[in-house]
Amino acid sequence: MKKYLFILLVFVASSASAQIIKFTIKGVIANTDSIKYAYLTTLSQQIPISDEKIFMVMPVVDGKFEFNGTFDLEGKDYQYASVFVEERGNISKEEALSKFRNLIWVTGRRKNARLLVLENLTLSIDEYGKTKESKITEKGIFTRQSDEVAEAIKARNRKMIAFVKKYSDSPVAFYQVEQITSMFDESSRDRMQSMWGSPLELFNELSPRLKNSKKGLKLKKSIDDKVK
Repeated sequence: MKKYLFILLVFVASSASAQIIKFTIKGVIANTDSIKYAYLTTLSQQIPISDEKIFMVMPVVDGKFEFNGTFDLEGKDYQYASVFVEERGNISKEEALSKFRNLIWVTGRRKNARLLVLENLTLSIDEYGKTKESKITEKGIFTRQSDEVAEAIKARNRKMIAFVKKYSDSPVAFYQVEQITSMFDESSRDRMQSMWGSPLELFNELSPRLKNSKKGLKLKKSIDDKVK
């Protein structure tokens, strides 16, 4: 009896820590020259956001593809992934992993790949070489926000403050404050403040819910320690 009780408690604890999301990622391609297959993967050259769990391939039929699946966030708020299109349908997970690790493939630079968040969304792709710039036509809340983050980073005129204020209760905004705080030090203070704003300025734009959460309080302590 004790053995079964122990197993039950472990199962309940595991279930409580699991955070399973469902996603449906669709694509509509206008010009399918050089495109016969679409791939979805959570692999990346960026170690902090890379995950080996998902590597899927689907044929492009009548200019369309669709990926359906689930993913355990394991405590994270969301998971980055990428969709890329190819003429080949036999690219293996091992080949992809090797190319990412050796920086042969760099998500964010490949013209035939689109960085996104695992969620429900539909992409509109013009052609092979413009996959990176494909537009979201349906849903994709976090992916749209991530696109805005990329623009704010490139702008370097403190637009990140406006972004965090606009999406003050979003995990995407919180993650950016975390990242900027992690890079912040005395030697880069003036440069970072002029580009994106100081960690404290950004933190103050977060919602009360996020600021007072466990991770929010931890982030505030990290900021206070850095600006002493």
